[in-house]
Amino acid sequence: MSLLRYLLPLPLLALLPFANATAADKSFVGGGGIVRLSYASSLTPTRNFAGRAVMNRGWRQMWDGAPVGRGVGIVRFWEVARPTNGQGQVTELIQVGFSRSADVVATCGTAGLVSGSARRLPNRMLGGHRWTVYTNGDAGMSQQVNATNLRSVINGACYAIDRVTYAVKPAAPASRNAPTQAVAAARMDAILATIKVGGRR
Repeated sequence: MSLLRYLLPLPLLALLPFANATAADKSFVGGGGIVRLSYASSLTPTRNFAGRAVMNRGWRQMWDGAPVGRGVGIVRFWEVARPTNGQGQVTELIQVGFSRSADVVATCGTAGLVSGSARRLPNRMLGGHRWTVYTNGDAGMSQQVNATNLRSVINGACYAIDRVTYAVKPAAPASRNAPTQAVAAARMDAILATIKVGGRR
């Protein structure tokens, strides 16, 4: 690649399929090899699905106070950032979980997704599958959460992807080395775009 930089003009170089690839990206495989995605090397995959003041813990987000149901958290990524507007700090987050429980699968596309702030978005194709999509949010105690929630039944299991922004105004400011909110959000959105569930395509 370094040699090509000298041999090819920049406009032509940009057309090569690997020209814009990020060498720092890493791959993650979880859920028994069923879930695959890519993430920036600056991030760390975790199995910590702890909750917060206005966000439930567990493998999927529920917005109506109902139990999260039987399921397994596959992976969560998060990054603390400097808020675009306001004070304190914001955490950009994405998590993936799944359940094979018959009760959970039966209501996969609706359970816990309809709240006072819920908004149904058009279905989305992701990784070759159709996903039900809602946006939700909540606030309290100077904390605010906003999320895009995706659900799909694939090969008999309910899969949940939650893309969350969690802001805490009273928190100590994020460190000077922390990314801006825009950068952290872009990293989480980039992960979302690479998620594949099921057999290789």
